[in-house]
Amino acid sequence: MPATEPARPPTQPLRFGPGGRFELRPAEYRLLVDGEPSALGGRALDLLLTLAGRPAELFTKAELIERVWPGLVVEEGNLRVQINALRRLLGEDAIATVPGRGYRFTAALHDDTQAAAAPPPAPATTTLFGRDADLARVRQALATPGCVSLVGSPGVGKSSLAREALARWPGRSAWVDLAPLTLPAQLPDGVARAFGGQLSPGEALPQLLNLIPADDDLLLVLDNAEHLAAACAEWAAHLTALPRLRLLVTSQLPLGVAGERLLRLEPLPVAEGVDGPDPREGALALLVARIRAVDARFDVSARSLPVLAALCRQLDGLPLALELAAARVPLMGLQAVHDALAERFALLSRGRRDSSARHRNLLDALDWSHGLLEPAEQRLYRALGVFAGGFTLDLAVTLSSDEHTSRWDVVDGLATLVERSLVSVASEDPPRYRLLETMRAHALARLGDADGHSARRRHAAAVLALIAPSDDAALWLADMQNVREAFLWAREHDLGTAAQIGARAARVMVFTVWRHEVTQWLLSLLPAMEARGEAVPPQVQALWWSMLGYLLLIRADPRAVPVSRKAVDLWRPLGNPAELLIAAAHWVRAFTEDEPELDEACTLLRELAAGDDSAATRLRLNGALAVVARLRGDTAELLACMEREQLAARELGQSQRVQVAENNICLTLVRLGRFEEGATRTRALLDALDADGSGSNGSLPWVLNALVEALVGLGRLDEAQALLPRSLAAQRRFGTTVAWLGILPLLVAQGRIEAACRLAGHVRGRWMANDTTLDPLELRALDGALDAGRALLGGDITVALEAEGRALGDEAVEGLVLRR
Repeated sequence: MPATEPARPPTQPLRFGPGGRFELRPAEYRLLVDGEPSALGGRALDLLLTLAGRPAELFTKAELIERVWPGLVVEEGNLRVQINALRRLLGEDAIATVPGRGYRFTAALHDDTQAAAAPPPAPATTTLFGRDADLARVRQALATPGCVSLVGSPGVGKSSLAREALARWPGRSAWVDLAPLTLPAQLPDGVARAFGGQLSPGEALPQLLNLIPADDDLLLVLDNAEHLAAACAEWAAHLTALPRLRLLVTSQLPLGVAGERLLRLEPLPVAEGVDGPDPREGALALLVARIRAVDARFDVSARSLPVLAALCRQLDGLPLALELAAARVPLMGLQAVHDALAERFALLSRGRRDSSARHRNLLDALDWSHGLLEPAEQRLYRALGVFAGGFTLDLAVTLSSDEHTSRWDVVDGLATLVERSLVSVASEDPPRYRLLETMRAHALARLGDADGHSARRRHAAAVLALIAPSDDAALWLADMQNVREAFLWAREHDLGTAAQIGARAARVMVFTVWRHEVTQWLLSLLPAMEARGEAVPPQVQALWWSMLGYLLLIRADPRAVPVSRKAVDLWRPLGNPAELLIAAAHWVRAFTEDEPELDEACTLLRELAAGDDSAATRLRLNGALAVVARLRGDTAELLACMEREQLAARELGQSQRVQVAENNICLTLVRLGRFEEGATRTRALLDALDADGSGSNGSLPWVLNALVEALVGLGRLDEAQALLPRSLAAQRRFGTTVAWLGILPLLVAQGRIEAACRLAGHVRGRWMANDTTLDPLELRALDGALDAGRALLGGDITVALEAEGRALGDEAVEGLVLRR
C-alpha cells in the first residue's frame, strides 16, 4: 500500500539500469540514455519521477493517476499506455506490476546513486486528542532499549501516536513506513533508506548494522507492520541487540518476540462531564476540531452536542472514521451525516489528500486488514458480524462450527482476530467478545446475501439453543441485542422460532427495561399467529399466547382477556398443569371489571390450584386473587392476598417478584389512606432498587409513583415535586404512563389546576389512542383533576384546557409539570 508521505522526485541525479546507462535528472526534467537525452514524453517522465521517488515501493493505480494527471478524470488505460512506454525504453524489469494493486520501480540503482541516497523526512505530526495517557505510556515504554509494539484496530490512530512519540524523542530517530512494501525481503532496504543508505548485494544484516549509529540513543519506528509481521519479528530480534536502540512498531497484531513490550491502543472515549458529554476531550474534541478545520463557522451548541456524541459512539471513537465523517459535515450538515451512518462506507469515503490511500477510505482500511487473514479466518470474521452487542465463545462456536469446522478451529480463529485487533475482548469471566460497530458493518457488507441468510439462521438457532432455555435474567440481559437480532430475522423467515424467542424473552424480561420492546415484538407477530399459528408447534403456540396475555394485562389492554383465554384453551390438551395454571392466573388478572366471565376464570384457577400447596402455586393463585379482591372492593382480602403472594415469592427466592409484591402492597396502603406506612415501606423498597445499581428493574416507575402518591397524601408536596424528574425519566425508559397517576393529584394539591386539566386531557388522549381500559384508580385520578377544574375554573374552561392537553406531545407535557 502507498506510504504516508507523498512520493518526492529525487533531488539528485539518479542512475539506474545495466551499467548505469539511464540517468534521471529531476532538476533538468529529463532522462539521459547513454548520455543522450531521451525522447520520453512529459506524462511518462512525470510517471517515472514519481515511481523513482520511492524505489521498490508500491504505488496504487489511483495514486499514480492522481500525481501524474492531477485534477483530471483519467481512465486506467492512460496509465497503462505510459507504463508500457517506460518499459519499452527502460526494459520490462524496470517497472513491476503488482496484480490488482499497482506498480513499483524495480530497476537496479547504480552504486554512486546508492551512496548519495538521503534518509526520507520524518512524517508530519498532527494534534492529538484524548491521547495524553497513551502517549505517556509509550514514552515510558521507550525509556529503556528494546522493542515496543503499539497495536490496535484499523483506524484507531496508531500511526498518529507513533508520530507524536517520534516528534518528542530527544535523540536521533528514523521512520520506516512498511505499508508500501510487499515482500519481506524489502524490509532491510527500507530500514537502510531511513538511515540514508542503500544495501548492496550480499548479506543484509552486517551492512544494516553498520549503517545504524551505535553511539547515541536511537528511536526507530516501523509503521504498519501487520502484513510483514514475521519479517519484522526476525529483524526486531537483530535490531534490539543494539544496546541503545529503541524499536517502536505499529501493527494490528503483536510481533511475539522475546522482551516485546505490548501497548494496546483503544478507540477514543466520549468524555462525560458534569453536565453531559464534554466536547473538549476525547472523541468529541477530535470530531469538533476536524469539522472546524473544514468549516471555521461550526460551533458546538446544546442542540448539536447530543448529535456529536451519538456520532462518536456510533463510529466507535475510531479517529479515522471521525475524521472522514467530519469532512462530510460542511456539505451535508451534522444531522444528515449522523442519519447516513447506515451507509457508512459510502459516507466515509474521502479523507485528507496527505493521508495514505488506504487511510483516505474507511472501506479500504478494513479491506486491507481483511486481506491479511487466512480464508478460514475471513469466513469467521464475516460470520461474527451477525452478532450485536457482543457474544460469548459458546455463541461463536455454535454459530460457526460444522462438519468441517471444529470447536478448536473457531477458538483458534477467534484468537487470531483478537490478536489482529479486529475483535475486542472484555475482561469478564467468561469473556465477552465484540466487533466494533464499524468492523461489524464491514463484516456484514462482506458476508453477502446468501451467506448472510445462512449466518443469520445459524445465529437465531444459537440464541434459541444457548439463551432461550435459561431463566437467568442476567444471561438474557447480556445478550438481549443478540436476542433482538435473532427475533427480527425470525419474524420474517421462521414464525416458530420468532414465537419461541419472543415468548421466552417475555417471561424472563418482564421485570426489566426490555418489557416494552418485547411487548412490541409479540404484538408484531399477532397477525401472523392469528393467520398461520397452527403451523407452529403446540407448546410454542400456547406459551406465546400466554405471555402475550401477561404483557397485555400489565398494560390494562382489553385484549388481555380473550388472548389469555385462548392460551388456556391451547394449554388444556397438552398435559402441562403448571403452564395451564399460569395461563389461568393470567386470565383472572386480565380483567379490569367484575363481570360473569371473571367467575368462570376464578373457578378454573381454584380447581387447578386445589391440593397443591407449593410456593409456585400459591404465588400464582394469590397474585390473581388479589386482583379479584381489588375489583370487588375487598381491601382486607386484597392486602392478605398480596402478603401471601410476597411470602411465596420469598420462599422461591424470586427477589424481583418479592419487590413487585412489596410495591403492590405499598400502593394499596397509600390508596387506603395509610400514607405514613406506605411512604416508609416505599422508601425502603426504592433504596433496595437503587442498591442494585443496574437501573434496569421494571418495577422502578411504579415504586416512584407510589412514593409520589404517598408524599402527596402526607402534604409533603416539595418532596413529591423533587421526585418528578426521576419518575418521568423512569416512565420514558420503561414505556409506561404510570407516573401521571401520582402527578395529577400533586398538581391539584399545589393549586396548579390549569396544568392538571391539561395533563388530564393528555393522559386520557394517550389511553384512548392505545385503546386502554382505565381502571377505577386511574379514572379517580383523572376525575379528581377535572372536578377541581370545573369547581374553580368552570366547565367551559376545563373542557378547553382538556382539549389543549390532548394536542400536547409527551415532551411538552413533561415541561408543563416540571415548571412551577
